[in-house]
Amino acid sequence: MAATCKKQSNNTPVTPVDSSLVNLRHLDYLYTPFQLAAANVAGIYIYSEAPDYHVVADADEGFTCVDDVARALQVYCRSKSFDVDTAIQNKAFNLARFIVGMQSSNGYFYNFVFPNLTINTSGSTSVNIPNWWSWRALYALSETAPKIRTRDAALAGTMELSIEKLVTRIKADLVNIPKDPEIVNGIIIPKWLPAGSGTDQAAIMILGLIPYALANNDAVIRNYIQKLADGIGMMQQGDALHFPYSCILSWANTWHAYGGDQAYALMKAGQFLGDPTYSAKGMAEVDNFYPWLLKNGMKSSFVVESNGTEIRLSSEKTYEQIAYGIRPMVTAATEAYRVTKDDKYADMAGHLAAWFFGANDAQATMYSTATGRGFDGIQSSSSINRNSGAESTIEALIAMQHVEAYPSIKTALLKYKK
Repeated sequence: MAATCKKQSNNTPVTPVDSSLVNLRHLDYLYTPFQLAAANVAGIYIYSEAPDYHVVADADEGFTCVDDVARALQVYCRSKSFDVDTAIQNKAFNLARFIVGMQSSNGYFYNFVFPNLTINTSGSTSVNIPNWWSWRALYALSETAPKIRTRDAALAGTMELSIEKLVTRIKADLVNIPKDPEIVNGIIIPKWLPAGSGTDQAAIMILGLIPYALANNDAVIRNYIQKLADGIGMMQQGDALHFPYSCILSWANTWHAYGGDQAYALMKAGQFLGDPTYSAKGMAEVDNFYPWLLKNGMKSSFVVESNGTEIRLSSEKTYEQIAYGIRPMVTAATEAYRVTKDDKYADMAGHLAAWFFGANDAQATMYSTATGRGFDGIQSSSSINRNSGAESTIEALIAMQHVEAYPSIKTALLKYKK
């Protein structure tokens, strides 16, 4: 782990602020209150289409989902204005009630609500199984419940009961899966993570379970966090000199940019467990893989194979590049800076965040500080998806909150933006 303190100026964190970079206007526009099972809740419209940015629902899936609402709840609760702005507080409360209301009797969460305000209980991206949206709910509820408790203790209590219900199910279904490996195209991978080897999902689980374990002194969950971290670490391939340069694969023998919070999760797991070996693995991806991407160009995904002596590239895709692929790297680099106080990580975080401001293949602005819109993706060096849906906007805002938290990162962003 690179922990050399060469330069320590401007490392003192400040509360993420809604300044010139963080503009909640478009997220507020996507926010929509309604009633779910007689409870006052709110969702976030999943789609908003250019050029007039009218909101759009998906007839098959729904108009709002836990995946997006959970992240929006985090954005509002991380806002500096939360403590003084009752409108932001009320939005957070309604989003939290939505998440709780989407929990099924088995402990897992449904994801989508249809435009007729009924829950999508059967769609493949919405059914109540151990999948992304349950972990998103866990992460958001466990992070925000303490802050909401200062304003609405009853709601916070309901959120904590919801977390407990999910954790009980995790203990029953997932904790005791054997730590068995398998081999895919020469790559040794774990079989005990979500979807077998889903390090992306496991990362969100870790981030959601750490606050729970801290609050409840739960040894079973502490051990499970370590088990998840072991699986994520197993998926790290290459090193500083060898492809893919300490990249943590996402699933099987594939890496994809979206949802890549593994490095950040390993750093947080190392801190929680008091074991720097996990933190070192997370730092290795930041130290080796991110600079390679910055030098050689961002990727959407790639597939690797091993012949026993080296890892080789089987295939790769450069596009589509999306906010959800860039933001996790900004998060991890920011955490590396927070922990080490080494300005090279502030520079890296700012460089990565500059993707939103033209430092990308298309030299295009992918987040507008004037409107708060995060645009949906870079499709090629000459083609931009100018729609501005929930995920793109929320992920851009999370990245900007990181940038605003540290003056050195913001300085680096301004240096690299086009």
